[in-house]
Amino acid sequence: MKKLHYDKSRVMEARDLRRRWYDGQKIERLPFTYAVRAKDGTRQGNPYTFGQMCRDTEKAVEGQIAAMQYQFDTFPDCDYLPCFDPSYMGEGILASMFGAKQLIVENNPPFVEGRFLQSIEEIDRLAEHPDIEDSEWGKKLKHFVTMCVEATDGEIPVAVCDYQSPYGTATKLLPNEELMMAMYDEPELVHTLMDHMTRAIIEVLNAMEKWIGKDLLAVNRNNPIPDHGGIIMWDDYVSVITPELYQEFCAPYNRKLFDHYGPGHLHTCGPYFPRFIESCLACKPRSMDIRIMRGMARTREDLIEFRRITAEQGILLFGEPIIHQGSIFEGKGQEPDEALWRALLADGLALAQYTGKTAEEGRAFAEMVRRIGEETLNR
Repeated sequence: MKKLHYDKSRVMEARDLRRRWYDGQKIERLPFTYAVRAKDGTRQGNPYTFGQMCRDTEKAVEGQIAAMQYQFDTFPDCDYLPCFDPSYMGEGILASMFGAKQLIVENNPPFVEGRFLQSIEEIDRLAEHPDIEDSEWGKKLKHFVTMCVEATDGEIPVAVCDYQSPYGTATKLLPNEELMMAMYDEPELVHTLMDHMTRAIIEVLNAMEKWIGKDLLAVNRNNPIPDHGGIIMWDDYVSVITPELYQEFCAPYNRKLFDHYGPGHLHTCGPYFPRFIESCLACKPRSMDIRIMRGMARTREDLIEFRRITAEQGILLFGEPIIHQGSIFEGKGQEPDEALWRALLADGLALAQYTGKTAEEGRAFAEMVRRIGEETLNR
């Protein structure tokens, strides 16, 4: 297996800067990441499909090392933090440890085929604990994370698997429509299920920590610094149920995990506006995504309003903005849309991220972030 070659001092600099930034401490410049889009059809240097990686753990490790090497080779001078990522195993990995069946497909992560439970009244069928050590996907997870550590001599951290939120994993075991109706018909059973899923997430993370050690497990994949930055939560159901139901049945369990590991990152694939921002704020995250809002694109006004709301709560933002008209790069794709970035970065609470076509575009982006940072941090 190929060794990873990179500037370790530059990664340590980035890790220190992003640690202080996430903690709200004084920083000398704004952190940023930039990636050069691959031209050969690979996923940023990874030559393997999701199906190939799920069937062959060695390919999964090799492919992720290749992707890291691609980043270091094409644009090394940014605040990118390398990290192995088990999310290629899909959102149903924790549900599979309770008996759900995962279907492997080639070009996407595997997904749950059917549902293990058909109604909330069947929750007694769930084991008290997930079968982490002996289930098919538990074994795959253990094999992957231990092989990652061996392949890089423990230099590169390993992120947590995609356990979703307690509600998200529950929907992989029980049809979401049934779960939503149960909020009205059997609220106590829904709370029982949410509590069960919350404990299961903790058990999976405990197992990963036992396998590779706390000093290598990045519990917050968006800011992958082991033993720092709280936990990441993937909750794609923010915009599926009303803020009132979400705050009764979902947010309390997300907060339990934030309380256990420290407030971290909240991801959602749903829109934030007009009311679903209430659900996000109820979880009390340390950081959120800037990319997902009103589908995959929105207006400048949307982004600036979102930045205002989250800044008032002291919430950090990750990601690159996508807007309905135009691009964050103007003209021939060489000049950043500085007015928009200035509004997003003015308070120092956003990590600027972008994937562009060339290294030259990246250098223009880096220069813009530097200028805005000098003005922001010197005020």
